Amino acid sequence: MARIDDYKESFRLASVELKKRDAATLAKGAGALFSPEGGLTVSFLGANYRVEIHPETDIRKVNSSEEVSIPDKILIAHYLLGASVKKSTGKLITFRQIPDGHFYFEAFQRRARDPFANFFGNNERLFVKCAEMLGAAPVDIGDFGMDFPVFPHIRIQLVLWLGDEEFPPDATILFDEGVQRILSAEDIAVMSGSLVYRLIGLGRKIQSGA
Repeated sequence: MARIDDYKESFRLASVELKKRDAATLAKGAGALFSPEGGLTVSFLGANYRVEIHPETDIRKVNSSEEVSIPDKILIAHYLLGASVKKSTGKLITFRQIPDGHFYFEAFQRRARDPFANFFGNNERLFVKCAEMLGAAPVDIGDFGMDFPVFPHIRIQLVLWLGDEEFPPDATILFDEGVQRILSAEDIAVMSGSLVYRLIGLGRKIQSGA
């Protein structure tokens, strides 16, 4: 597991790269909004984030005092750096098919696929409800499939197969093939986990009546 110092260094390096780029060009490539003051606003998992690049890079959630985690800041920065043009291809792939995906596959399973299957595997109605709260739309894959707009040019499909007397519920996470030209395998694993844990957080709030 990455240490906090590793996260801080990763964000520092991303900040250095952001400062080398033209903010308006970054915004255009990433589907973000550019303001004359030089900042960007980009959507991530159903919320808008303000990215200030100069003099110091800072990422904050719009109209919220909620602290943005360092992993999410890194993801947003890496997305802005990688999304030079729209990369969607329409072809779906699994995490194993992503270059270097095999190196991070176990972490991906622990961080994203397993928590998703364990929490929602026997509660597909809760999955659909939480997914819709994040702006997802149904897709005709598995017993219950939902398509999530994670970033303007990145979508993730979460798929549930219901269990029966012989087999337990199963789950799959699918990506557009173009994601590998925007983010690294490690970033894709972190992004998937961020989506799943947001869904689980929503699910727990609903179950608790909060």
